[in-house]
Amino acid sequence: MLKLMKYEWKACARICLPLYGAMLLMSVVSAVMTTERAQNIMNGIPTAILAMLYFALLVAVFVVTAVILIQRFYKNLLGDEGYLMFTLPVTVAQHIWSKVIVAVAICFLSGIVALLSMMILSANTNVIYDIGMMLGGLGHAIAKEPNAIGYMLEGILLLVLSTASAVLYIYLCMALGHLAKKHRVLMSVVWYFVLSTVAQFLLSFVLVGVVNGPMETLMHAVYNMVAGMPQEAVLHGVLLFFCVVTAIPGAICYAGTHYILQHKLNLE
Repeated sequence: MLKLMKYEWKACARICLPLYGAMLLMSVVSAVMTTERAQNIMNGIPTAILAMLYFALLVAVFVVTAVILIQRFYKNLLGDEGYLMFTLPVTVAQHIWSKVIVAVAICFLSGIVALLSMMILSANTNVIYDIGMMLGGLGHAIAKEPNAIGYMLEGILLLVLSTASAVLYIYLCMALGHLAKKHRVLMSVVWYFVLSTVAQFLLSFVLVGVVNGPMETLMHAVYNMVAGMPQEAVLHGVLLFFCVVTAIPGAICYAGTHYILQHKLNLE
């Protein structure tokens, strides 16, 4: 599986890393051009052009990241390359998880690079100072509150599970679309909207049940149970609850994708 992740990372990094470098470079140039002296050049037209280019690159980073991750799964496992990939001495689960792990890593890296570029672009403002004060306050809170590290780790876990579930959902839609004999890409898009509609309906049904019906009684029982618990334990419980709730749809998507690739895959 490590070799699968290695080759998957190389395939994604070959396109993403130069794009990240271009965006960071553009943020440096844009930061230089936002100085008062630079803005006086040609009435600030070069500055405006660079700002538009930076924004275009910022959008491109997330769009290209999404396209690459979708393309890698579709071509590598559902396309012609699938004939070779499924002859390797690895399981279907290893194929899926290698792509999910790299996809999550690329998504986080894209976010970090975007945040870093914004920090560079704002280097001549008070944003850096504000971020430093925020990090200093966060460090002070961690030193003062022992549970703060636990909250942070649980928050990071929730973010990772959310990203992984979103990736697995897209994989499931592509796998379902591949079951069609024709127009498989179009059917993947159709499945995306169909499953999204079903998920929204189920969520609305659950929310209505929380306000009215049996779920209301359950919520009152849970509230009475946690009312006497320490605030720290309640917050840990809420974060872990959301982690479980987020992981369940991801597990369902993974199971569906694994079943299709294992038993229903048709590469013709």
